[in-house]
Amino acid sequence: MLLSSISVPSRWQPLISSPMLRESLRWISENADSAAAGIHELGRPGWYVNVHGYATQARDLCTWENHPETIDVQYLIEGAEGIDVTAVEDLGEPTSFKAESDTQKFAAISAPSTQVVLRPGDFAIFFPGEAHRPKIATGSPLAIRKLVVKIPACLLESAAS
Repeated sequence: MLLSSISVPSRWQPLISSPMLRESLRWISENADSAAAGIHELGRPGWYVNVHGYATQARDLCTWENHPETIDVQYLIEGAEGIDVTAVEDLGEPTSFKAESDTQKFAAISAPSTQVVLRPGDFAIFFPGEAHRPKIATGSPLAIRKLVVKIPACLLESAAS
């Protein structure tokens, strides 16, 4: 997982060599504030941005997820959102899997996890095996606006070849 602010590229650019990740972050820098809600295709199969919103909620109402074949770049446009993070191995067996969204869901765990907080302009990159539990209220529940870039992991591998 990588957590940073889009407005301070000197913090994250040296760490990101993948053209797909760099292009995804460029798209965010140029379009996030004006992007309409919905799906925005980025030119390769399975590579897209989903701009959406929802209300954050109490941690115990939020669900753990993992994307075994997909990288998530989550960027917060408005609001504040907590996201718990742990290794997928700490969650046990998935309770469900949706192939169309490459999403494994897991039961709640009592093991420790790390929480990151996204504020406007922050992004987090979650790789396969990095389970995350988004939608957590950092105080009172509030409406947020965010986007998630979905990148099939195989596109990073093929770009490196």
